[in-house]
Amino acid sequence: MTAIKEPMASRIAGLALARFRVGGFAGTSIADLAGALGISKAAIYYHYRSKDALLHRLIDPLLDAIDACIQDHTTPAVSAQAARELLDAYLAVLIAHREVVTLVTTDVAILNHPSIGPRLRAQDQQLQSLAAAPNTTVAARLRAEAALGAIWRPLIAEPQLDLTDPDHQHTLIDAAVATLQPNQPSPDGKPTPAPDIGPHAEHA
Repeated sequence: MTAIKEPMASRIAGLALARFRVGGFAGTSIADLAGALGISKAAIYYHYRSKDALLHRLIDPLLDAIDACIQDHTTPAVSAQAARELLDAYLAVLIAHREVVTLVTTDVAILNHPSIGPRLRAQDQQLQSLAAAPNTTVAARLRAEAALGAIWRPLIAEPQLDLTDPDHQHTLIDAAVATLQPNQPSPDGKPTPAPDIGPHAEHA
């Protein structure tokens, strides 16, 4: 049985992702990629007109998926359940694009890229606003930022952790949703932890 050869454009993109993760976007040249593949630079430029075009081929699917997540959750997370649904959807996107998420969040050149960086920051602001709403205080914004960090940070810090495991996902979501909840004042005026929100009903 003859094996189906992977299309060259996909081979280039796969190698680029691996090399960018190790050597950085700025530190990896088209010549490096061509040499590793045993092809000419012109062969790479046939598929991707520039290194920027190759970067967009890797990053844009993640950014498009985050945009779709935001568009599907335009109603502010006014309840714990609404917050959970937003964060569930966000986590699903990050898991589906985990290798690219790692690249984006650890490469300064990509974070500062003139077309990718602003889009990432705008998405982060939109997600924060959805998670914090309807409360617009600085405290609510900070809690929303911390909650989003609780979602994506383990993907970077725990590379061997299987986040397709529903139990791990529910742990992350529980922690993130709890982070969104303000401390409740006790009768003596001292803050007390927010009540336990609990997992999805079907996993209770």
